[in-house]
Amino acid sequence: MKIITGIASTTHIDRHNERMAKSALDSMAKQIKERFIPQLIEHDPNQHIGVVLYGEVFRLKDGEYALGIVSGIFENDQEKKRHKSGSANNVWQNYEKYLDINELVKINEQNRQVTKINNSKQSNVADLLETHLDSTQVLPDGTVYKIKRFIAATGDLKIEVYPKDHKPKHFHVISKQRKINARFDIDTLAHINNKQGSISFGDIKKIQNFFKTHPRQLEFLKNEHARLSN
Repeated sequence: MKIITGIASTTHIDRHNERMAKSALDSMAKQIKERFIPQLIEHDPNQHIGVVLYGEVFRLKDGEYALGIVSGIFENDQEKKRHKSGSANNVWQNYEKYLDINELVKINEQNRQVTKINNSKQSNVADLLETHLDSTQVLPDGTVYKIKRFIAATGDLKIEVYPKDHKPKHFHVISKQRKINARFDIDTLAHINNKQGSISFGDIKKIQNFFKTHPRQLEFLKNEHARLSN
């Protein structure tokens, strides 16, 4: 399996002005050590790409808490059969060593600073806290995770990349309010197609101009895509 690590969730206030309690993070870490939790793409059971192998709650520099996870991405059917979702996780101790908490704290802090710069004109504090590494969301039953990497936001458009995504190399532009999920070519910034909804010509130009005027964010996007594709 290909091992990846990241922050699944934190106790920060989210975009919906809600906060997850530390006890909820502790409960998730406990569940991870008890059974294999499926790693899905966009909650789709037909896109079962791996399992969560280890979880640990730790404190961030601002006093909030985060759930760090170690996930295994399947590289063949045999690995998928050996880690059947819901079966007992008797190997979590073997993966504790992969979780570098100091590195996650450092990256989380750096990303929070980048997000603050990109959203300096916004008054909603919750909009400044979209900073998770390989961000993971939990379904209402608390058992299913998905991985994504938040890059930046411009208006209501969020720019994200996903690990082991299909070719051509692309990123996603998402608006939950307008139910948009559009794909853009990373190298040319051209609009490829829409996974959901329809993105306007004006929004396409907005995304392209954003990266033209923020070259460091474009470099960050390309580096994160390359890292998640390895």
